[in-house]
Amino acid sequence: MKTTQRNRGFTLIELLVVISIIAMLAAGAFGAYSKIMPGVRAKSTASTGHGIHTMLNAWSQDHDQQYPTADQSSNEAFRELFKAKLMDDEKAFAIANDPWHKNSPSGDGKGPDNETGTAPDYQQALMPGECAWAYVSGHDGSSSSNLPILANAFSEAVGVYAADKTKKGGVFQGDKNAWVSVNGSAKVTDLSSDYKCMEKKGTRLVDVFGNDWGTNPDNVKNPEG
Repeated sequence: MKTTQRNRGFTLIELLVVISIIAMLAAGAFGAYSKIMPGVRAKSTASTGHGIHTMLNAWSQDHDQQYPTADQSSNEAFRELFKAKLMDDEKAFAIANDPWHKNSPSGDGKGPDNETGTAPDYQQALMPGECAWAYVSGHDGSSSSNLPILANAFSEAVGVYAADKTKKGGVFQGDKNAWVSVNGSAKVTDLSSDYKCMEKKGTRLVDVFGNDWGTNPDNVKNPEG
């Protein structure tokens, strides 16, 4: 006898099982994603910082091993790179979604508008809100290689980051920051409970931007924002 097979759809129970499996897979993927992601933005920022250091180092080669100085803000020092025609793109000093760009001239809160002005002063380069990098002034060819020269910008309290990611100096996900030393090494560091950049020196953890590490805190300059 010839039989026919009737097409049968999924039952409600079968659909619920499939949905449950998909939900579990998605949850697992999200968990893995969240473990990976906290360091991604910080690592990307550190890589950008290494590129800025390369230009600062090139500047120093033409200035008797002296790095640019900054009295009030990091913008002053970085603007020297435009004056020397080592850089022509302000966007190199941006950090995506950084609150330091909130009042940027572009008006969108995303940072530089790439209007640098004209030689010799390039006064429009890195206006307030166009830079998200802190700078340590006073370095030269004799400075210890492990001293910091760059970092993603701090909170209003220079040397300290903010727990609130929407505020200036808001920490990267995972409570991390990115910084670059005089020798060009770019690092990602886990912040302390009081949101300072700490590294091991001997048997102690010390503030990279404090006297114990060898940094003069008075030389650490936030950008204009």
